[in-house]
Amino acid sequence: MEGVSSAAVEVLVQNLINLFKDEYSLLRGLDEDSQQLQRTLGTIQAYLNDAEKKSITQDSVKNWLRELEAVAFDADKVLDELSYHLLHKKVHKMKTSKDKVLSCFSSFNAISRLRDMAHAIKQINADFESMNKRALDLGLQSMVVNAPDAVPVSFETDSFSLDPIFIGRDDDVPKLVDMLTHTQQEEEKQMFSIIALVGMGTSDGVESRDDILEKLEEALKGKTYLLVLDDVWNDDVSKWEGFINSILGVTSTKGNGIIITTRSEKVASIVNPIHIHHLNGLSEEDCWSIIKAKTSVESGEVPSGFETIGRKIAKRCQGLPLAANVVGGVLRGKSEEEWRSINEKWLSDGEGGENISKILRLSFDRLSSPSLKKCFTFCSVFPKGRAIEKEKLIELWMAEGFLQPSRRDDMESMGNMYFNVLLQNSLLQVLMRDVYGNVWTYVMHDLVHDLASSVLSNNADGSTIVRYKFLEEESSPIPKNVAKHLRTLFLKGGTHGTIFSEFECLHNLTLSGGYKELPNSVRGLVHLRNLNISYTTEIVKLPEWIGELHHLQTLSACSHLEKLPSTLKYMFNLRHLHIYRDTKLPAEIGRLTNLQTLRHFTVGKEKGYQIEELGSLNNLKGTLEICNLEMVRDKEEALKANIFQKPNLFHLAFEWNDGREDERNDESVLEGLQPHANLKKLKISRFRGKRFPTWAEKMAVRDGPQGSWVPLDNLIEIRLSDCSEIEEIPTLERLPNLKFIWLRGLKKVRFINASFSHLTSLEIRGLERLECLPERLFYNNQNLSDLTISNCPVLRGLPDGLNTLNSLENLRIWYCKNLKSIGNPSGGARQSQGILRLSIRGCGELMELPCQMLESWAPTVEDLELEGLRSLENLPMLIDCLARSSTRLRGLTIKGVPKLMAASSGSVESWDLSNLKYLDIDVSAGIAETVEGMLQRCCNSLTWLHLKGVENWEWLPKSIENLTLLNWLTMENIGVEELPQWLGNLSSLIARNFVLIRSGATTIAIWKSRKMANPFECCSNSVNEIKKSVSK
Repeated sequence: MEGVSSAAVEVLVQNLINLFKDEYSLLRGLDEDSQQLQRTLGTIQAYLNDAEKKSITQDSVKNWLRELEAVAFDADKVLDELSYHLLHKKVHKMKTSKDKVLSCFSSFNAISRLRDMAHAIKQINADFESMNKRALDLGLQSMVVNAPDAVPVSFETDSFSLDPIFIGRDDDVPKLVDMLTHTQQEEEKQMFSIIALVGMGTSDGVESRDDILEKLEEALKGKTYLLVLDDVWNDDVSKWEGFINSILGVTSTKGNGIIITTRSEKVASIVNPIHIHHLNGLSEEDCWSIIKAKTSVESGEVPSGFETIGRKIAKRCQGLPLAANVVGGVLRGKSEEEWRSINEKWLSDGEGGENISKILRLSFDRLSSPSLKKCFTFCSVFPKGRAIEKEKLIELWMAEGFLQPSRRDDMESMGNMYFNVLLQNSLLQVLMRDVYGNVWTYVMHDLVHDLASSVLSNNADGSTIVRYKFLEEESSPIPKNVAKHLRTLFLKGGTHGTIFSEFECLHNLTLSGGYKELPNSVRGLVHLRNLNISYTTEIVKLPEWIGELHHLQTLSACSHLEKLPSTLKYMFNLRHLHIYRDTKLPAEIGRLTNLQTLRHFTVGKEKGYQIEELGSLNNLKGTLEICNLEMVRDKEEALKANIFQKPNLFHLAFEWNDGREDERNDESVLEGLQPHANLKKLKISRFRGKRFPTWAEKMAVRDGPQGSWVPLDNLIEIRLSDCSEIEEIPTLERLPNLKFIWLRGLKKVRFINASFSHLTSLEIRGLERLECLPERLFYNNQNLSDLTISNCPVLRGLPDGLNTLNSLENLRIWYCKNLKSIGNPSGGARQSQGILRLSIRGCGELMELPCQMLESWAPTVEDLELEGLRSLENLPMLIDCLARSSTRLRGLTIKGVPKLMAASSGSVESWDLSNLKYLDIDVSAGIAETVEGMLQRCCNSLTWLHLKGVENWEWLPKSIENLTLLNWLTMENIGVEELPQWLGNLSSLIARNFVLIRSGATTIAIWKSRKMANPFECCSNSVNEIKKSVSK
């Protein structure tokens, strides 16, 4: 029998205790009842730990926990309504007669409800007292537990069990061996080196026993050893240090190694390893290999007809070795029909599903707090495999009341910590990161999702109350008896006229789909904390009554929303306002002093829209873009924004508008916008000053009016765009963490004197007077992965060392019309194993691309684009060099390069174009054999082909006939009178896509959607006849 988690009840009870302690105990007439209820709740809380354990074997205790949860939810609802009406009364007093709006609650109604609340609190007290009495009758023990107990698990691994299957770590083993055998000199002097392996891919054992040291001493005395501690969970620093001190006495030999496997990032850091190696999930192929090995008989072959189903089952394992191992054992000896059933329904408890659940449950049981457990189980509300934004998830947790602030950390900080713990314990998996390496979206493994869902007990079968609902399609209205309990609803539709007033408890509401306006029934959702209309809704205006949603913490708007209502300024609990840049803010946004997210602020002239509105918003976090700075008079007015006093604003963008004719005061204004030293990203656009203010020139800020200069050491990214009057860029060499630099439209900058290093991305675009780049730019920035140099017409050469950039992934050199050299190459092949996309366009004076440079790039080049290089002389040699050495080339563009000449047939035959998918080249009479040879080399891979005739093109490459995967064909300036019949045999073109043929002024497009069964049925006719046929 499976027990019931008490986490949900514990969170609710603690929230109620906090509520009365902080707010309601001071209300006149409620203080005595409030104190009594706190005592009752404290007693209830002490029973919960024992109740969770006993619920495994006693149905009566399980039922008590579920009833207690219902009582706690009801109490939470009643008290939240009281809080709402107190807020409503406060707002009502603040409103002037000018901006009052019709309220659905009159003053008389509020007083009446306050009396009802006093009676309701007495009833809540009585309900909890009744639950206390039942707890005594059930024999529950009162106990206070400060930390979770270790959970006994019967799944212990050891070195003596025979499991010959070792699959899927071919990439990890060499790295592990290298870590152990190539330590630094000072590490070689130590007795042993420690390596930690982190991930769900570790095995399923428990920590070692206390007597293991005695056995180790006996076995290892005088020997060099490699000790593996499998699936370690203990994160007690003192215990680990004691273990290390003990292990030092086992042997006096040096050069030993310890490998620790763990699912906890915290454990990995505590053991102080020389390396932490993260294990990724296995591939589908590896999972299938494990399953096959477990199911196969002595011949090693899976019975005929089973493989297709088996591979589907392997996909369901989602890279988890444990799942592949267990399911493989279950499948052994089963029929094909039984395999199919397991693929469709997964494993029952009797077939091993219970074993997997228990092992995964260990990660859940060791979570440190009920709130953290509740945050984890909530993640199962989303469908399996759904990518979820970290920021959105934390806001949902907050709205549900899972995140209680501490003296040091607010709710969002607690949510961030909880999220990281779930990641560190492999209960969530990173799906995407932003360019700075921060987690953006996550996903939950299907088996972990099953675990979270089972603990949440959010069942639609009627066995438990449904409180969270995710509807992809609104196929029918939600029944009222279901709606009244829902706290979180994701609803796609808007076609059934859902009456939201029936959703009495709703805290989170996400609407998507065909909504044109916000339904009026949302007005009555007094508990609502999070309203999200950002997903594909077309709402252009929000009603004024939105200001009555006093509890709202998060509002996420869609891109169609034109402006926000004036009553927004009364939503004092609003913490996150997610709007698009074009959405107009209401006046007096500065009243919302709890606001943390406000990404865009447009300065206006009128009172209530001026920059001083930002002055009181000292809780702002993350990103802030301030537009229309030409509306700010001077430094003194800019200082009213109080930007320097906002330590959690990490990304700042300052933007002026073009087309100004009045007096420019940009230097003064920017001086008053000095940021805090915590700044990580700075963007300045259309600044018209001749010099940056001192803080921007120095890239340092004053610590107080007379304080010392503090460098912006946290700065990661700088973007300077269209600052057309400045002649020098700021001092950047003293910024140790600077990784990204974008310089665009700095028309008067002639030199870049800064000697920056450690960059990963550099873009220089539209610097019309730039003469040269720093001499050691490339040697000092070996981590550069993205480099763009564009529209610099005076620039004549790049510094040496371009080919030494081993991390380079994207190189663009565009429209530098006087560029003659891209620098001299340095010896040696490129060491990177990554991919390189190389594009050079519009550099008409460039005469040579050094072969040695291309040779060093060739093994990693995936895309090469050479366009508009009229002076390039060594192209045939370059192509020959590239095609011989590159095994990754997928895209090749050569256009506007007159020196493209025919290669020898022997040379073309040696080219490796087997991975080429995209080819766009100019063709002429002199390179027929070369083109034919190229097409033959990529006949089994090419999907996109564009040929443009430049002179005397009166032939069509016959090798096109053999391009079996081609689904896009474009031919320009074709000089043939008739198209060959074989063109109609290209089935991939006929079945799927598109052909474009241009001959002089004539353009003919043929799509699959045309009425012809075979668009090439008239290929033997002339081009003009095809045009007539298509026009019909």
